[in-house]
Amino acid sequence: MSERVKEITMDIVEATRDVLRKHNVTFPEYRAGFMHLAKTQQAGEIPLLIDVFFNSTVVDIENKTRKGSRAAIQGPYFVEDAPLVDGQLAIRDEDNDQPRMVMRGKVKGTDGQPVAGAVIDVWHSTPEGRYSGIAKHGEIDKKYYRGKITTDANGNYECYSILPVPYQIPNKGPTGQLLEEYMGGHSWRPAHIHYWVHADGLRDVISQAYFEGDQYIENDSCNGGGSEFMVAEAYDGDVRVMEVNFELEPAAAKMQAAE
Repeated sequence: MSERVKEITMDIVEATRDVLRKHNVTFPEYRAGFMHLAKTQQAGEIPLLIDVFFNSTVVDIENKTRKGSRAAIQGPYFVEDAPLVDGQLAIRDEDNDQPRMVMRGKVKGTDGQPVAGAVIDVWHSTPEGRYSGIAKHGEIDKKYYRGKITTDANGNYECYSILPVPYQIPNKGPTGQLLEEYMGGHSWRPAHIHYWVHADGLRDVISQAYFEGDQYIENDSCNGGGSEFMVAEAYDGDVRVMEVNFELEPAAAKMQAAE
């Protein structure tokens, strides 16, 4: 038995009971909520529901212990075995007319020294707001719009791709119904790039980058972090420049935070 699991579980139960008491929830309301959760489970959306409301909270908790770059939410569309890339993510033939961007920046340690050989997983949406390698998004080969970039001897990286777009998280099922119909909100996310930076002996960081001017940066259905992760609009010719630098702390800091 895990005392920590028991303690957290009972705290969640008691917090939920407190909410029921605070709002004098009736039995019909309780049953309506129960049935909505059952529908959410049947639709396979429990992970989506949990991520929408709680992923950002766990990120905030982790950020309290970080000395380097702050983390952002991961989202559900990371794929473990993305291909190694050298200078450009794979682009589908039908997307060759899409506007381009370049992801560039530097990885260094909290001591200011460049980190050579750091591996940066990057992934972003298609022009339709879908992700490669995700079964529910159709048969899009996972080689597209995702990959692993390696920093050079000076800690620098650079990789080209097309621009991602704002998109709605799945909103035709119970989670979308809760957000839009019952809560009067929306299901949109700003256009963004995902990053996961790894380096030997250093604490990894998961992050995102948003594009200046996107209307959903401060009104993200997933509470993604807002303007803290926004990159100012800049161009190199007709290519949108997304310059994002990372600072990694020693891995020991992560171990101490967990103790």
